[in-house]
Amino acid sequence: MKKMVPFCSMVILMVLVGCAGPGSGSTEERGSSDMPDWFLVPPTAEDALYGVGQAKKQNPSLARQTATARARTEISQAVNVKVSSMLKDFMQESGVGDNAQALEFSESVTKQVTSNALQGSVVKEAYVAKDGTMFILVDYPLASMRQDALNAAKKEEALYNEFKAQQGFDALEQEIGKLETK
Repeated sequence: MKKMVPFCSMVILMVLVGCAGPGSGSTEERGSSDMPDWFLVPPTAEDALYGVGQAKKQNPSLARQTATARARTEISQAVNVKVSSMLKDFMQESGVGDNAQALEFSESVTKQVTSNALQGSVVKEAYVAKDGTMFILVDYPLASMRQDALNAAKKEEALYNEFKAQQGFDALEQEIGKLETK
């Protein structure tokens, strides 16, 4: 068993060195320098939210739609997102002294769900890289978000008023029913 440890270590070292070959270094080595500056550092403003999206498809129209959808998803997550997360962590050790063996397992799962109406969001910039990758920058004015929130509040108020009116009519019908049975 003790002779296997150096051999296993050598195999692992060779695998790691092999994985660190060309293309596994910095962003520049991967050829991603053909992207707009705003993709890595989106603009910021007090009166708007920005989202970026990227897609590489054979069909340019589908690439644009997908990149735009991803940019809007980024904005929607900034507005409101429901996050569910779970972490499983298992550790076990058996044996004594040099014969002890340890087992460890960790699993992390995260789910994010967002649902917002982004009326007024527009594609501000688009960029097509040399390899055909589409980059999209979407602008969502906060005035649109405020108006959407105000409209939603008015709708809720109208529904509540309708509910209260219906309760009033139901109470009136009950009272009339009581009078008729007397």
